[in-house]
Amino acid sequence: MSGAFNASSYEGGAVMYLSETAVGIQSTAILLLAVASLICNALVGFVLTKKPDLLSHSSSKLLLNLNASSFVLSLTVLPFVFASSLKQRWIFGDAWCQASGFLTVLLSATSLGMVMFLSIDRYHCIVNPLTYAIRMSPTRTNFYITCTWLASLFLALLPLVGWGKYGYQQAKISCTVVWSDSLSEGYTKLYSLVTLVVPLLVMVSMYYYILKAARRHARVGQIAVLPASIAGARNRNSIASNTSAFSGSKALRTTFLVLGTVIFCWGPYVISILLESEKIHVRYELQNTFVMVSYSSALLYPVIYGFHIRAIRRNIKRLVASILLCGNNTVRPASNTGFFISPQALCRNRSASEGSVNSFDMAWSPRRESESLWSLPVIREETTETAPVRTRSTEVTDLEICNIPGSCD
Repeated sequence: MSGAFNASSYEGGAVMYLSETAVGIQSTAILLLAVASLICNALVGFVLTKKPDLLSHSSSKLLLNLNASSFVLSLTVLPFVFASSLKQRWIFGDAWCQASGFLTVLLSATSLGMVMFLSIDRYHCIVNPLTYAIRMSPTRTNFYITCTWLASLFLALLPLVGWGKYGYQQAKISCTVVWSDSLSEGYTKLYSLVTLVVPLLVMVSMYYYILKAARRHARVGQIAVLPASIAGARNRNSIASNTSAFSGSKALRTTFLVLGTVIFCWGPYVISILLESEKIHVRYELQNTFVMVSYSSALLYPVIYGFHIRAIRRNIKRLVASILLCGNNTVRPASNTGFFISPQALCRNRSASEGSVNSFDMAWSPRRESESLWSLPVIREETTETAPVRTRSTEVTDLEICNIPGSCD
């Protein structure tokens, strides 16, 4: 973007006045990010809250809090970032600037904390399955969630009481901590440690042991398949060998997906603010890019932890289908002799495979109350042949249930 702006004096540096084209591209990207994030988080949140009994599971509680923090960030911060991008300045007053900076730190720190505890939850589910219910009991899960919110609140309050300060930074098109200020030097290091370094170290450790458990499971699965193959049980061979392949490759893909997202979204931003706190100049374009990438985590989290899970994705599809197909209040007749048919009746009579409201509700029937969104229920696969449609069930192993996110796609 060099050459797209002119310079003038600002905060001891230079104000960059972007060209109209650059402002349009930047503003459009922020608007699309905000809208997509709101929609995705709203869909995942609705699915999670459709059946409150499911929130008794620790993974669902952690995911709901992650979803809530991303949704609130998209609702209360990104619209003002969009306006600041259009105007190339802050127009909402100092009071809201302080509030916006506070919300940015609070919600981003909370999201990273929830991602960290989700990795701990997956570790116990896969490595310690027999004691999982104790290690991640509802009481402990609520304690972890409360601690995450309180720690993030404490971190966000510090600049308001004098350690660091919030202010508008044009390079970051938002109100956030003025990292280059002398008051923020020590705070910057604390922020980096609490929000990225510690969560990343914990996640790397947890997923390392998850990968070890997955590889061990794959070896055991291959050994278990051999006697069955000698006996000629082909169907069981296929299921067992698929499970072995799943436990290794899917766990590896999940690890890279989750860790890669955290490093990609927050690594460059944290490095940038650390350099700023040491009075090392970071180019305007880089600061602008890094903050945009960090905001994109609000969209990536629901995609990774929501849409990537088959149970959630399936119910989102049914919900969207029910809205699109049943949203009209009237149905026009094909001819003058035709009949008006209630769309609600059509939806009630439509089969479950067509994504009706009833099928959406059936997914949350009491029969599945104990089933977590992080698990893969028995699947009914339909075969399209000239003969009548037949269905068959595929059983799921315990490791498949635990090896989430990324396993249910």
